[in-house]
Amino acid sequence: MNPILEKITPSSNCSFALKEEILPYIKIGWHFHPEYELTLFTESEGRRFVGDHSDVFGPGDLLLLGPHLPHYMRNDESYYEGKAGLRIRAIVVHFTKEFIGEGFFDIPEMAPVKKLLQQSLRGIHVFGNTQRLVAEKMESLLVLNGYERLVCLLDILQMIAASSELSTLASMGYENTFSHNDTERINDIFEYMLTHFKADIALAAVASHIHMNTSAFCKFFKSRTGKTFTAVLNEIRIGHACKLFIEKDLTVSQVCYACGYNSLSYFNRKFKQITKFSPLDYRKRFYFEPKQSAEAVAS
Repeated sequence: MNPILEKITPSSNCSFALKEEILPYIKIGWHFHPEYELTLFTESEGRRFVGDHSDVFGPGDLLLLGPHLPHYMRNDESYYEGKAGLRIRAIVVHFTKEFIGEGFFDIPEMAPVKKLLQQSLRGIHVFGNTQRLVAEKMESLLVLNGYERLVCLLDILQMIAASSELSTLASMGYENTFSHNDTERINDIFEYMLTHFKADIALAAVASHIHMNTSAFCKFFKSRTGKTFTAVLNEIRIGHACKLFIEKDLTVSQVCYACGYNSLSYFNRKFKQITKFSPLDYRKRFYFEPKQSAEAVAS
């Protein structure tokens, strides 16, 4: 598991770094960097961790992450199994606060963008019509050059700053205590959790996996992620449950056991706590519609 501090270098003819990534799956683990990061996923599905935030992501996800904010993204298992037709495509922009000159964001005209950049220290998810408009402009970045490319990025930042279709990711109380030395260990923990969450994961087994006793592991995990191991494991499992309800015609009990739970009542309680819906309500709302027979439709 490599990167710790990701090194990002703009090209010689551009003041910020821009890349289109087309890969079979996401390869970078838990990491951070001193630049701001604006990422649009056009093809990819999986789970993201940003500070103490955890959620699923998919095509269309648009994130603005501030400097030194640790983040980790992992695709669904099917991507790592070499399933035909699966790939990731993302447009990624990295820039520093001084990329257009020291003090530029301090001028009055840039006050909304300056505020946005401050908010991005917790991570920002862009959605709705703003996401669609920004996604179009990010595609344009790939074909523009010089002054037009620079203006396009400023337009994107201004568009996001003026929008109300934003949600912050890491909690208000999140304290970033992440350091280089933690990277390999955190990566191992997340890899283990995301690979084995469908089974009955014992806390002691995960602690042993990274050569720590249970007490030390609990303190380490909470201090680095802002959440307990059990809380993150539940978020991973419930996120997978939501995906199953949306994509498969499964009963609540089938989904419960497919996500690693062995108690239906505990699953129901955690599902409602995290999603604000009961599993049955979620299933009805987001997937299940009774199918009419051909005779019923004809009549």
